[in-house]
Amino acid sequence: MDMPTYPGDVLTPGRGATRNARRLNRNDAPTITSIPVLPISQRDALPLLAALDGEVVPDGWQGGLPITYHLGPGPARVRMKASFNWDMITAYNVIARLKGSKYPDEWVIRGNHHDGWNHGAADPLSGLVATLAEAKAVAMLAKDGRRPLRTMIYAAWDAEEPGLIGSTEWAEHHANDLRKHAVAYINTDGSDRGFVNIGGSHTLERFFNQIIEEVDDPRSAITLKERRRAYELIYGDDDEKETARDRADLRIYPLGSGSDYTPFLQHLGIASANVNFGGEANDGSYHTLYDTYEHYTKFQDPGLLYGATLAKVTGRAALRLANAPRLPFEFKGLADNIALYVGELEELADSMRDEAEENNRLLDDGTYAAAINPYKSIGVPARKEAVPHFNFAPLKNALDRLQRAADQFDDAAQGHTDVSPNINNLLFTSERLLTRDAGLDGRPWYKHHVYAPGFYTGYGVKTIPGVREAIEEREYEKVAPQIAIAASVLNGMAARIELISEEIGDD
Repeated sequence: MDMPTYPGDVLTPGRGATRNARRLNRNDAPTITSIPVLPISQRDALPLLAALDGEVVPDGWQGGLPITYHLGPGPARVRMKASFNWDMITAYNVIARLKGSKYPDEWVIRGNHHDGWNHGAADPLSGLVATLAEAKAVAMLAKDGRRPLRTMIYAAWDAEEPGLIGSTEWAEHHANDLRKHAVAYINTDGSDRGFVNIGGSHTLERFFNQIIEEVDDPRSAITLKERRRAYELIYGDDDEKETARDRADLRIYPLGSGSDYTPFLQHLGIASANVNFGGEANDGSYHTLYDTYEHYTKFQDPGLLYGATLAKVTGRAALRLANAPRLPFEFKGLADNIALYVGELEELADSMRDEAEENNRLLDDGTYAAAINPYKSIGVPARKEAVPHFNFAPLKNALDRLQRAADQFDDAAQGHTDVSPNINNLLFTSERLLTRDAGLDGRPWYKHHVYAPGFYTGYGVKTIPGVREAIEEREYEKVAPQIAIAASVLNGMAARIELISEEIGDD
């Protein structure tokens, strides 16, 4: 289900870069209407658009067909009938399990879906082939007597394209066991060539940075991390360029939805990651009958060089999680990214307040009325409700505690590469503390209070979503309660990190 991404894209639902996640975070949510939508081809759209009358559309609405676009209505009328096939089809998840030699009750899960629209060479088979190559290598190691310490589960999910059905049903069915045993979930999906993209739980940010420091780009004599940093310096916004220059670790982007990590991260609170390559293969074959092996190997990843590199990245990640004496969770990256998100919330409230004040000022002094075109039907904008000042102190105090706890853990963990199973359990279940059983307001299935797909953005992520969406939707009475909830979640995580540091000191 993931959509392809290229340098400079604005929307990158399942596979986007951090920049695009920030853009979705910062923008007001779009207005939702009850107008039904049905995608059609360019050939079918042309006569319909050509038949519209009325005013010529604004320049920004002008499309790519060889006509002058009009707003309508009519005079032509169209009668449309939509028909659907409601056959019930059995979906099949393929699950392989390799029992761990020392910690069989700790599970590392690796997945990629196997269903696709049409041929599905790029989406999902490019990622699935890498997954299978990785699983084959793990099996060969086990056959040679090097069985992983933890149980490894490899999954090929079905029915991802119609709505993440295979992975969601499996995760819900095994929810209790997964909450108890799952160390992490690593996902891949469609991939092509170019730059490494990694999204996921920020407790795994340092871990993945270490991996991409060690794997080389297959077409250049530099590491994946060096090449990704170069991408940020060239294509990034000002904040990303500053981060790429000054921050040792590259940020991994927060996950919304769009692929099979969703039930593991958003519903169960299992630390998750999504990995792919992209940025250099503007192919146009996404979800079409042209998504074939021939097309993929000619235009998207000739020689399957990046597919092999994907297996190297995710294979290292899965095996290190499976064999690490101390699980590689780290919290300074988490605290640093949450500080970024809290700052964005304050900026969002300030910008909305300024915008509302300016809008109303231009209405009151007659500027809008003076500038309106009397020959156009578009009137002056509506008056906007004043945006109050919110008390972010509880959230900022919780963030301060989280940052201090992360520093404490960093000091305590130095030199402690081998810890007790109890400490590892405290580490891998820490992500659960960022969830609440009640879930998000209006959509209780989504339980994570740091990462969630936006209510109105489809795949696109909203960070600290309860607070952010209360502000964006101008439901100002909900902001203070949501700040309190987010603060309690961060305080719970801080308390867990403090406990882990104490346990390491006593271990």
